[in-house]
Amino acid sequence: MHPHEAIGLHRKTLRGYIWAQQRHLRTYMFWRVLSVLAITPFPILSQKIVDVAIPAKDVQSLIAYTGICFLLLAIHFASMRIGVGALSIQAQEIFRKLRARIFHKLNFMHFGFLDSVQTGRLLSKYAFDTSNIESTVIQIVTGIVPEVLRSALLICALAFINLWLLPIMLISLPLFAIVRFYYFQPIEKNNQAVRIARERMTGQASEFISAIKLVRGFGQESVAKEQMGQLSDEYSTKRESQMKLNQSLGYILFSVVTTISLFAVAVSGWMVITDKMSMGAMVAMIGALPVCLNTVNIFSQFSLQYLLGAESYRSIKELMDSAYVEKWQGERILDSMRGEVEFRNVTFSYDKEKEHRAIRNLSISIKAGEHVAFVGPSGSGKSTVVSLMLGFYAPTEGEILIDGIPQADLSIRELRQSCAIVMQDNLLLSGTLMDNIRFGKPAATDAEVIEAVRYANAMEFIEKLPQGLMTKVGERGVSLSGGQRQRIAIARALLRNPKILILDEATSALDYESEKLVQEAIDHLAKGRTTITIAHRLSTIRSADRIIVLQDGELISKGTWTELAGRDGVFKDLLAAQH
Repeated sequence: MHPHEAIGLHRKTLRGYIWAQQRHLRTYMFWRVLSVLAITPFPILSQKIVDVAIPAKDVQSLIAYTGICFLLLAIHFASMRIGVGALSIQAQEIFRKLRARIFHKLNFMHFGFLDSVQTGRLLSKYAFDTSNIESTVIQIVTGIVPEVLRSALLICALAFINLWLLPIMLISLPLFAIVRFYYFQPIEKNNQAVRIARERMTGQASEFISAIKLVRGFGQESVAKEQMGQLSDEYSTKRESQMKLNQSLGYILFSVVTTISLFAVAVSGWMVITDKMSMGAMVAMIGALPVCLNTVNIFSQFSLQYLLGAESYRSIKELMDSAYVEKWQGERILDSMRGEVEFRNVTFSYDKEKEHRAIRNLSISIKAGEHVAFVGPSGSGKSTVVSLMLGFYAPTEGEILIDGIPQADLSIRELRQSCAIVMQDNLLLSGTLMDNIRFGKPAATDAEVIEAVRYANAMEFIEKLPQGLMTKVGERGVSLSGGQRQRIAIARALLRNPKILILDEATSALDYESEKLVQEAIDHLAKGRTTITIAHRLSTIRSADRIIVLQDGELISKGTWTELAGRDGVFKDLLAAQH
């Protein structure tokens, strides 16, 4: 069974998705139906009290009918209590799986897709859209289905009392259908516009919040405010239109329902006067009418929620049905990875429809345990080489081999778990320092973490923190300096004990003192393992076994530091520029 089928996401519409959940909600629905059946006889019992017990002044009958009502009410109460308990567990399990599936899908989306979509838009699908679907499903199982069933049974009970009550009760349905049909399409279109405007607004807000230091550093608060204001105004305009439609439908339906109520009371009163209906039947109808009309109101209100839910489901389906995912199908696992890497005539373009190539016919071979550095001007393809090696993207032409085996044949996740990367701006997750370091190896012991910290030259500053390794850090580790964050990232990589180590400009943003400490930690980390360094600051790669110089995606020269520094070329020019 496909994972989508297990949770109902293979269904094209929200209606199909909801139907697919019925097997998970059977326990609740059983008790909910029982609670509705328990109170269905109330109109008949009310009619008996008014038409039989009261005229005959029969106290025993009055007590008996009232006792039956209380007994049925107790059954209703007990059934609801049991049902609600079951629903709270079953419903949350459904939406926990839905959110988990969305997050799982995001983890497998192609980086080309992730690079082109704002984080806020994905967050909107994960948080807002799942919440809308949850509200819709809950309203159906707790409101719509039980209320429709109760109204249908009440109408049957009233027809049993007096057939004249049937047309009075059913007259509201066609009026409701006409109003609902008139408003359905405009509301559906408006909900879609609101959803898109919200995704754009949250996406831009997420970018500005993440880059708040950049915004303030350039003094561009007014620019950011203006852009956010425009998107907020657009969203407010769409919401204004949405609220007008929703409120219009609300007061129109209220007017229709009130008119029906007045009409029903007048007609039933006339029938009592003309002896075509008993007073008990009228009392029963007056008691049941608000319940049935409330169902109409609930249904009309739900139609708005359903449209929101349907739009949210379409939004999630756009993501879940997207074929823009990583295509790696390999399953081979290297039992003892050596760390050999070979690029064989590799060409790559981020946009296959354009002629620009980020990498052009690259052929290099990296031996196990060798330290190879890639240098070159900005845009030369250095970081792209790493992205290709890790399988973030697949070569347009040529192939990459790991230990002599085509990358496409390997389990890409097993390959990545044998690698570790230390970047220029290492992200620290919210939590403690211990959590962040252990992220590299979740099963690591405290002793292993401490050893990694010592080798990373991080113990010196961690010991000075109030709670040591249990100190909490912010969303992006803002409570630590750049050098401290780098040493935490190195400890994380050390703990992983990778076969291939990737250093992506790991020291380029540090001051001299921090760079010295970090470089010492990196030198220890690189011992005995294949190391690939993306370097901007050339002084950090003196110890590299080999340096590869790239320009416009092409390999233009290679050699040791001494060899390249002694001959004219791009490397010598870069070296001169830094001195």
